[in-house]
Amino acid sequence: MMLFGLDVLGLIGLVMFFGVLIASLKGWIPQDVLPVQSALVLTAFVLVIIAFLFGTPIGIKDLMANIFLHPITALIGGFLVAGALEASGAFKAAISLLERLTKTPLGLTGTVVVLVNMPTIFAMPCGRILAAALMPAAILFGFTLAKVKKDTLLASIVVFGFIVNAAASCGPSPLGGIGMIGEGMGGYPLGSLINAQQIGIMLITAVVMISVRFVYKILPNESITAKLLAEESGEEAGEENNKEESGVEIPKSGYFSFFFFMVGIAIVFIARPPIPIQTILVFFVLVIMLVSRVSIKDLIGGVILHPIMAMISGFIIAGALVAIGSFDVLIQILMVMAGTPLGFIGVIVILANIPTILPMPCGRIIAMSLMPGILLFGLKVSEITGNVWIVPLVLVGFIINAAASCGPSPLGGIGGIGEGNLGTAIGISGRPQQVGIMIGTGTAVLIIGTVGFI
Repeated sequence: MMLFGLDVLGLIGLVMFFGVLIASLKGWIPQDVLPVQSALVLTAFVLVIIAFLFGTPIGIKDLMANIFLHPITALIGGFLVAGALEASGAFKAAISLLERLTKTPLGLTGTVVVLVNMPTIFAMPCGRILAAALMPAAILFGFTLAKVKKDTLLASIVVFGFIVNAAASCGPSPLGGIGMIGEGMGGYPLGSLINAQQIGIMLITAVVMISVRFVYKILPNESITAKLLAEESGEEAGEENNKEESGVEIPKSGYFSFFFFMVGIAIVFIARPPIPIQTILVFFVLVIMLVSRVSIKDLIGGVILHPIMAMISGFIIAGALVAIGSFDVLIQILMVMAGTPLGFIGVIVILANIPTILPMPCGRIIAMSLMPGILLFGLKVSEITGNVWIVPLVLVGFIINAAASCGPSPLGGIGGIGEGNLGTAIGISGRPQQVGIMIGTGTAVLIIGTVGFI
């Protein structure tokens, strides 16, 4: 059955998918009753029933055909590594090293630059890992800088710069990041899209910090500012005692784990060994566990179910949309839009920014749901224009935008972590983050379009 030249069943699927996303964002679907992940899985099964009524039954095999185990197992492996690093004291060691950096020629300002970009440098499979682990350091350095410069706005600048960097960092993460999925679907070598994303993320971070400073001027709550500055003064008074305590709290195994992981990941990307990333991650886990005597309980404690469920729910709804032809309808609609003054470039810009327009609590939800459609549209445009770089260009823009979009998301995005710690209004950091993400997305696309893989 056709409507305006579009398959009705496929169109119903698209309308229901975007309807659930919008209804979740608007609060029409209460997230404490039905989280967006559950709503999408439920939508997939409703589409199965509708397809049956249309005489086009969808089998379980069709529904699950879009679920790829490789990124899921890599993601789980990444969480196990994160759990081992946390249990061994590697993140505390990182904070200790940052504190020592302030006494080098880098100084406090240079250390802050390193801190806010650390999530992308030390890329974990989910931005929430480092957002939680290093938030104390972000607050400490933010308020220290604010005290030195006598400007409390600097605390917000540091915290929200760090937050958006952490949110976006799961895009280029080799440990089951969103970029890995795009590279796999596009048939590109692991790590092909990483450098463009990292450059884009650094720009996103800088733009957010500049926006908070000169445009949005988000000040931390006065009572929290007074409390933290008072606590910092107390810490300075007992600095020698704190140093001794710090030595006890951070064992040498923490420093070993930190450097072992950093060097190990660097070697993997330089040497590109013909070994699955999952195998490498298991090796990392075993070495860290043996050296640091990490227990299984501590290890499993590092596994966060939220992004795993987000990925699976995205895969399931994507499977349903593929089965009923929704992506074919999507491509038809996009091709019609490309025939307007928007052109192909305008349509690609809209596609790349959909995740930030509809920010989910985890970028994997919309990334997994729409990645097949994004890939198919890229292939279609590439075929029409004869430009083979269109596909990676579309993919990298969509991936970095999706990865970063959980920062400004009102549905439990990690921007709320910074807002809660600074005592600001809920959702106030969304706008500067969205501005930064749009600019960073465009930069990453420009890099792929002009330079290619770097």
